[in-house]
Amino acid sequence: MAFDAVKVKEEQSKKNKLTRKEKKISKQIDKINQVYPIIGYTEEGYIKTKYSYKEVFLEILDCKKYDLFLMDNEEFNYTTENYWKFQKLYHHPVKEVYMNFPEDNQQQQEYFKHKIENTSNPAQLAILHTELEKLKHIEKNYEMRDIYLFIYADNVTELRKRVDLLNNFYSFLGTKQISIEKKKKILFKLNNHNTKG
Repeated sequence: MAFDAVKVKEEQSKKNKLTRKEKKISKQIDKINQVYPIIGYTEEGYIKTKYSYKEVFLEILDCKKYDLFLMDNEEFNYTTENYWKFQKLYHHPVKEVYMNFPEDNQQQQEYFKHKIENTSNPAQLAILHTELEKLKHIEKNYEMRDIYLFIYADNVTELRKRVDLLNNFYSFLGTKQISIEKKKKILFKLNNHNTKG
């Protein structure tokens, strides 16, 4: 289901006369929209932004992560060559965003909780509890570096073409679509640097 904040605001102002308090809130929302230009998202999951009079669409894609310190020379050369080819051949606007997110290991924790419930051996229980505590510590104190590509276009069809064009670089980039909820978390983190999650 698509959402457009500008249309909602226009419909509300047409339906009824605003009270003084509502006008004040509306002015505050307008100030926020000048700083934070995201106005909604499309049915396809693309994000709609507005800069002055121009409406722009963007897609956020998750990318493959590389650990450059663990690569041998051959892998390193392959990666850097493909990166340069990507920069030369893909001439549309793209932004690389590097972010730290808390480690998410809930599935592993659930697995250890399940094993603890079904184990009666005291030695195994002690080991499982230790491992569960390690996972909780990692989740609380460590962050994971994520890489995202922001792809921009003037309309949805053009954005779809640009996202499809990125599939030519899939072996190197390993791009994946992400959910609206994850996109909201990314945008929240971009605009609130000092918060967790």
